[in-house]
Amino acid sequence: MSIRRLWSGVALGAVALGLAAAPATAAPLAPSAVGDMCGAGYAYVHAEPVVRSGSTLPAGTVYVQYNPYTRTFCGFALKSRWVGMATDMHVATVGASGAAEEGNSLSGTSLYAMGPSREPAWEHDGRDCVLFGARMSDPQGNQYFHQSANAAIGYTRLCV
Repeated sequence: MSIRRLWSGVALGAVALGLAAAPATAAPLAPSAVGDMCGAGYAYVHAEPVVRSGSTLPAGTVYVQYNPYTRTFCGFALKSRWVGMATDMHVATVGASGAAEEGNSLSGTSLYAMGPSREPAWEHDGRDCVLFGARMSDPQGNQYFHQSANAAIGYTRLCV
């Protein structure tokens, strides 16, 4: 066997071993996926950081989208820190139902995102409105809340 053929075989084997040894991990959601989270008919209306007092970096972002044809809001939260690590997340939209219930209030452990949470709007002064909220935890259990969270109820009113 020639030296050239031997080194070629070693190089190909190393490449194959390197590819086989690479761990299979789910990729985080690309920014282009933000528009696809709620589905057809929904358009961006609001986004804000999920923050902790005293922390310089947000844990993620909560997004609210609206479908004018169905008069329905959709909320979801995406991590920007601890992506790929299982941490506690919560997102909710509260509209016409008047309560945070299963379906419009989602909580659990997630690697990347939580949502979508959908809720029909309520009408206020001729505009469609919803309450929205988001919470995330870091690996130590510290809580981060959406930036405009009302301290009394944990939600913020949004009207379009």
